[in-house]
Amino acid sequence: MEEPASNIVGTYNEHRVASARPLPIAGQRKVINFSEIEQQFFVRQANPVFDGVVYWISPSISLSDRERLEQLLEKGGAQAATKRHDGGIGKQQKLNGVLVNALPQMAKHVARFYLPSAGGTGKTEVGQVLRVTHVISADTHFAEYVACVDTGVKVVTGAWVERSMATGWQYVERFFSAASEDIFSGMVVVPAQMPVSDKETLLASVMALGGQWREKMRADATHLILLRDEGAKYEYIKTRPELGITAVLPHWFKDTLNLWNRMPLEPYVFPNPPMLQGRVSHANNSGETQQETVSVPNAETHNGNVYELSKPTRAFLEGYGVAIDSQLRYSMSTGALERLTQRLGEAGARVIEPEAGAAEGKAEAGRELPESLVANWEEVDVLICQHREGYEYSKASRLGKLVGTLLWIYQAFLTQRLTAPTRRLLHYPQPATAVEHMDRVRVTISHYSGSARRYLARLVAAMGAEYAPRMTRATTHLVTARAEGRKYAAALAWNVDVVNHQWVEQSFQRWRLLAASHPMFTYFPQLPVLNGLVGATEVNVARLGRWVEAPGGSLAEASDMDVLRDSDLEEGAETSTAARADVDADASGGETKSVEESPDEGAQEPAGPAATVLGQTRQPSRAAAVAASRTLSEMMEATNLFETELRRERLHRYRRTAGGRRTLVLADDAAPESSKRARTDSVRERRQAADAAVRILFTQMRPDTAELAQIAALGGAVVEDAAHATHLVCRSIKRTMKLLAALACGRVCVVSQQWLADSLARGAWIAGGDLEQYSVVDADAEARWNFRLVESQRRGRARRLLEGVTVLVTPHVEPPLETLRALVELAGGETVSTLPDARLRRLARASARAMGGAEHAPALLIVSCEADRGMWYMFQGLPIYAAEVILTGLLRQQIHYASSEFNIAAGDA
Repeated sequence: MEEPASNIVGTYNEHRVASARPLPIAGQRKVINFSEIEQQFFVRQANPVFDGVVYWISPSISLSDRERLEQLLEKGGAQAATKRHDGGIGKQQKLNGVLVNALPQMAKHVARFYLPSAGGTGKTEVGQVLRVTHVISADTHFAEYVACVDTGVKVVTGAWVERSMATGWQYVERFFSAASEDIFSGMVVVPAQMPVSDKETLLASVMALGGQWREKMRADATHLILLRDEGAKYEYIKTRPELGITAVLPHWFKDTLNLWNRMPLEPYVFPNPPMLQGRVSHANNSGETQQETVSVPNAETHNGNVYELSKPTRAFLEGYGVAIDSQLRYSMSTGALERLTQRLGEAGARVIEPEAGAAEGKAEAGRELPESLVANWEEVDVLICQHREGYEYSKASRLGKLVGTLLWIYQAFLTQRLTAPTRRLLHYPQPATAVEHMDRVRVTISHYSGSARRYLARLVAAMGAEYAPRMTRATTHLVTARAEGRKYAAALAWNVDVVNHQWVEQSFQRWRLLAASHPMFTYFPQLPVLNGLVGATEVNVARLGRWVEAPGGSLAEASDMDVLRDSDLEEGAETSTAARADVDADASGGETKSVEESPDEGAQEPAGPAATVLGQTRQPSRAAAVAASRTLSEMMEATNLFETELRRERLHRYRRTAGGRRTLVLADDAAPESSKRARTDSVRERRQAADAAVRILFTQMRPDTAELAQIAALGGAVVEDAAHATHLVCRSIKRTMKLLAALACGRVCVVSQQWLADSLARGAWIAGGDLEQYSVVDADAEARWNFRLVESQRRGRARRLLEGVTVLVTPHVEPPLETLRALVELAGGETVSTLPDARLRRLARASARAMGGAEHAPALLIVSCEADRGMWYMFQGLPIYAAEVILTGLLRQQIHYASSEFNIAAGDA
């Protein structure tokens, strides 16, 4: 029951403005009286608000926003940091790049402001020098970022300034992080209409990934989470639109976490969210309305090696020195090079011409390229090159220069604004060699359009895979924005991997062929919104060192030293920017975890909430993030566990019974899928797997190369789905899709890892009565779900749990219908979302007769939730169960239908 508005609404500031609108400079402000629990989100209540703050505003923030933020900061008592060198154009400083494999002193050399001294006292003023305490930036793509983290400088977005001024409280900076991994940065959520357990886990997820929450409706709230457009909190924000608080469905958080990408809000926003109507404006999903940062020209606008750049309307490159990589120069025609140089000059850039005589050798066949065409690297701000190789690429990377591709320049001319090239994969030079094994991949794209489609096609081609517009049996991967359509149906029929755009972008980012089975790659929201997310993945700066030649005592080191001033050498920064991979983990007390180190099932799957710090992927840095992302809620957790292989389950063959019902065929000769680590297109090998006497399914682990070879030598095979397996190998009992599917099938033996080890050691498969000693023992899990695995397997072998049962799932159940369908059909049942009235009455009568005993399965099982309570009157007094009746029932292989354990309508009787 909702609290009355008088209880839920605290003291509020009527002049709070949403982050999308500028905050009024006139300081009419009421200080909010936050509770003790809520005060964890603030440093202090101060007057002035920014007392002791010394700031520097990054040029990634537009000039108009910069001026507005400066006014707010100065009004709040902050001071501007002393500049080490101007290096700017008027009021706007120039962008710089990221440091890779740089000398320790280089961090200070490139710094545009004074950093705190190592081991300093925290005082910001030393003589006439004000050392920075806060960097205001739109991102973390600047050369000083690592040094900022190491010296305790806070890097925040402009929203930190606006909100702090609006409330009179200085917020904790980590909740306004500029790092792209903090996908909820700047958000302040208020929950409503949610069970306590779901609310706690959702709020933990929000807080762990950069957001905040409030107990009551506060003026600084940005989002109200609710399921229905009713209640005191909703009415409150309706009557106060000036607060700019958005009412949003919790589905937005679920989709955002599943894709580890901040979803567009519009389809989830009240009133009348399109999510609940099953529709969305395709204008919002059009490739032509993409963020301008992923624009890719059509083929007709591309001439040779250079794009036809439009004449700039303003000198947006004024003050920048631009050099063109020698290898790129040699690959371009004279005319194309002249046109590029002309356009750069028209945009205000100083084009750094080659050293005298260096270019004459261009036409000489077989001549070795000069080491560099650049005479003075101090004059260079931008290097245009196509590949991560060569002296000039390494040199520019070590000196913190902007290094970008021709497509990046094309983008800059299109928007008349320079951005960091590391923010987009195709804007930064790509490796010169193709991704290993990518030549075996043939990709077809569906439901992505416009610039989004062209962007993905370029990524595919750059990695060395083949892009084919038409779907054929030779296609290995279908990249689609929606799980529907003719191509999608053909992919299921032809055993083609079905993935979203994240698989392409993450494979490119890591420059390796990733397994297509990771949940992030196989998740498709109910509404077609993925097209608008293309291009969000950043360059993994933490791993660029493998392509950048380090100084290491060579002549390169001596030349790097030449650009350093005496002051840089006297007080050299202690931090090596080559350690960028560890920056965020050290700053937050967490650990960085790479893809290769991931112990989860699925080869080469990406690390946790995908997020990137300058393109660096890692697990959430705070302990709460790990726990919260695993348990967003019991219902959403189930969705995450199951959706990994949901599309693969649809590959199973079906038959229709005499009554016309759709039933899964569990025949041994059903076409299997190959092993995750040994997937191949060979029909002969798939048939060998189907004929194998022992077919092993792995969960929570994966076999190594030696084990795969031994399994094959013993005549066994590794499969990916329970319908084709004879054994499931796991470490412990977790409610994964594979474990529940194995129990649903009834004939799959669930065994420990020791069974595999002993079988391989003996050179023969352990079977029969000897299998009992290899049963998985997990007392905690069995106590938690009140079952015994041995007994569940015994019951499953005797009879499939839902044989002959029709399961009706109402619209808002979590996990959703498609997720539950795979499990129900494996267990012998049928899943529907609607029923004709006549059949509903017939099944209801049959169910009523069967309910005389606790073990008798009814003909109709209704699975619903509180959000669908308005539909319950149609079910004529039948028991109505939560989705747990399926999930826990499969674990136990037993459902007490007469029990009230999962009967959510028991109290209404």
